[in-house]
Amino acid sequence: MASQLALRHQYPASPEQMRDLLTDQQYLRAKLRAVGGPRAELVSWERDEHGARVVLHQTVPSDAIPSFLRAMLPGDLMIRRTEIWRGYRGNVEAEVDGAPGTITGVMSLEPDGTGCVLGSQLTVEVPLPLIGGKVEKLVSDNIASLLESEHQFTVTWLRNPQEEDVPGAGGS
Repeated sequence: MASQLALRHQYPASPEQMRDLLTDQQYLRAKLRAVGGPRAELVSWERDEHGARVVLHQTVPSDAIPSFLRAMLPGDLMIRRTEIWRGYRGNVEAEVDGAPGTITGVMSLEPDGTGCVLGSQLTVEVPLPLIGGKVEKLVSDNIASLLESEHQFTVTWLRNPQEEDVPGAGGS
């Protein structure tokens, strides 16, 4: 059984400005340094007139993993996250190296009265007998927390885009 997660984050920028920011290499590298975990990196980046494709590695340290999962997945968890943007809509897919399960979803940027809203509709699926639902809930909670940290980082970045290290970003 898959778990659904719907999130909305407001930004003080137009959909076009946000799409350009969300696919900007300097911003992505700074975001990963601030909230991506140890050894986070921008693996690949492509952008042309049709859209953008971004691949990120993010890490969850083993000490942040519940003990019942540490026994099955020793060591840090490396997450490979791929975002593909076309216009103001994007697809996202994430996988954890060596672990069953996927995260898939769609994202959209919509104008609102003071900028835009980034809406995300995500599906978390962990096909493990007996504990799959518990792991999906854990993953969903962690995704929501990560995306909130990314939102806070991005709002700060929009105020100070030239800053290399954005204060208050909750670094790792």
